[in-house]
Amino acid sequence: MPRSRVAEFSVDRVQVLDESGTVDESLEPDLDDERLLEWYRAMKRSRRLDHRAIALQRRGELGTFAPALGQEAAQVGAVGALSDDDWVVPSFREHPASLALGGSPQSMFEYAMGYEEGGEPPEGSRIMPPSIAVGSQPLHAVGIGWAEALNGSDSVALTFFGDGATSEGEVYEAMNLAGVYGARTVFLCQNNQYAISTPLSKQTRAATLAQKAVAAGIEGVQVDGNDVLGVYAVAKEALERARRGVPTLIEATTYRRGMHTTADDPSVYRTTDEEMEWEPLDPILRFETYLRERDLLDDETIADLEAEIEDELAEALEAARETAANADPVDMFDNAYGEPPEYMERQREAFATGSEFEVAPAAEVASGGDGPSTARGDGGVETLDPEDLEGAERRNMVEAIRSTLHAEMEADEDVLVYGQDVGVDGGVFRATQGLLDAFPGRVHDAPVAEAGIVGLGVGLAAAGYRPVAEIQFAGFTFQAFDQILQHVSRMRSRSRGKITCPMVVRAPYGLGVKALEHHSESYEAGYAHVPGLKVAIPSTPADAAGLLRSAIRNPDPVLFLEPMALYRATRRPVPEEYVVPLGEARTVREGEDATLLAWGAMVREAERAADAVDASIEVIDLRSISPLDTETVLESVRKTGRCVVVHEAPRTGGFAGELAARISDEAMWYLEAPIERVTGYDVPVPLPGREEAYRPGADRVRAALERVLSA
Repeated sequence: MPRSRVAEFSVDRVQVLDESGTVDESLEPDLDDERLLEWYRAMKRSRRLDHRAIALQRRGELGTFAPALGQEAAQVGAVGALSDDDWVVPSFREHPASLALGGSPQSMFEYAMGYEEGGEPPEGSRIMPPSIAVGSQPLHAVGIGWAEALNGSDSVALTFFGDGATSEGEVYEAMNLAGVYGARTVFLCQNNQYAISTPLSKQTRAATLAQKAVAAGIEGVQVDGNDVLGVYAVAKEALERARRGVPTLIEATTYRRGMHTTADDPSVYRTTDEEMEWEPLDPILRFETYLRERDLLDDETIADLEAEIEDELAEALEAARETAANADPVDMFDNAYGEPPEYMERQREAFATGSEFEVAPAAEVASGGDGPSTARGDGGVETLDPEDLEGAERRNMVEAIRSTLHAEMEADEDVLVYGQDVGVDGGVFRATQGLLDAFPGRVHDAPVAEAGIVGLGVGLAAAGYRPVAEIQFAGFTFQAFDQILQHVSRMRSRSRGKITCPMVVRAPYGLGVKALEHHSESYEAGYAHVPGLKVAIPSTPADAAGLLRSAIRNPDPVLFLEPMALYRATRRPVPEEYVVPLGEARTVREGEDATLLAWGAMVREAERAADAVDASIEVIDLRSISPLDTETVLESVRKTGRCVVVHEAPRTGGFAGELAARISDEAMWYLEAPIERVTGYDVPVPLPGREEAYRPGADRVRAALERVLSA
């Protein structure tokens, strides 16, 4: 079979200081003495901080701590090349980098003590909080780097991770997306030879980790990671390339001289001989030799510096202890949301007053959800009279979503739309059709990479954008679940409000279109369980517009689930600038005999069932399940004494169970019959041939209503 070569590659390795600390003058960077001494001090501070933290952990004063022993040069050299406007996106072992950038040892002690204060980015800094989930944060750096490219700025995002992280799919997704979008991003892999106990030889068959850049179409280079000058030189070149839109993966070969964390014992998997081989290559000793040769260090200078560092760490530790002593537990409620749900505020009040073991009753107030709303100039909402809808344009749900996206993009230039096939194709269901032409440069097709799509949003939002990401079907959001759970929902809390994530993730969901496997799932309850995330589900074109507008403008991240069965079901009036506040249910019809709760496509089935029984049924469309309009639900149940909940998802663990629990907590004595649930079955959603047998239809809902009415 004839063959021809279509590609070839090589990986360069850079070293400026050799193992003895002797410099290659042809490669030596032009750096002043003061800067070199600053780097040395940062490396020494980090080394001493590690030893102090390990001792404190052994005494029980700190929690699990991840030392950076041996990796100081790889970090200090890299951040030494940054400009003031560049970003740093760390993993969980980047205190050398933080110290080199002016970070405080106090915050590092606080974080290791288990207090969120330690993860709060310093005022005016562009450092993201620590990220524990391995290999997940490079996507955020790409989002930031892409945002800076869109802004036309010179700022770059530098992200750190270890060799173990290169086995994570999200690291490759990040590099691939960086290449696709020309993101101003530099990836720095600290190859410390081990992923906890797994040596590099068991992680990959690649000759280098730097060559993993080749498949992503970005630059790859290897550097001696124990050579602070070499790392600086390579990082400086990489940052200059990134400012031109060419990302780089730097593999800094180093050695983790200590344990992975204080919960680890490296003697189980490493030999003394191996450790001794790396001993002469210690980055601080090598740099120290170089500085002595330049007459910048002597024994007395080093002793004075070490004494100064000891005093600084002692002072920082005392300040951290004071933070711990004065930490108010109620603080955990204060940064979960920009706009906290009402029931979370009640939880906070109960906790703060010492009654946390009691149920805080819902306020008995009249529901505000009986009519459509539109924005007022003061940012509130007002109810429209039905007659006001007569002049409104009639749209189906897809058209309502499309027109709302257009309007919000027109009103706010920070709104971006991106996802699979959202550009030229206009989305699988044409919800983004025409937006590419209307807003060139702000609508972007993405590769098939759900985790990447969502992870980019974290970085875009941190850099000031309001991203609206589309995942083609909700069943595939689980491929991005770690990003949603670990980062999107937690960024505000993790940074104590300094960095927020006001993004929207749109996803078609549910039954009714005879789709393939994984295209019809309804697992909204799993997302409603995630603190910091809001979940909205419209059932009408007007509510699709109103909820989406609220979601885009919201300070918190929102998962916006769009019932596919309703996309083109009917055209109804959709007022301009229509707003539906998240957490405000809609009373579809009033009744006296039973309450019927539903959302999404099940609202239509609920209405049909209510028509089929000889009773007065109150039908409530929740519209958003997080936050939940508990007051409207309780007010209705207290009035009717009976309740049926309908949803498409499987019965076990479905959101109906949460509704039943809240009603039992706060309206139990009003009930005249057990709460009924009409749901999907506890089986995987069947393929289209059996879909109708699985789907909760009006007949099943009617039967449940008849049972509660007869009880």
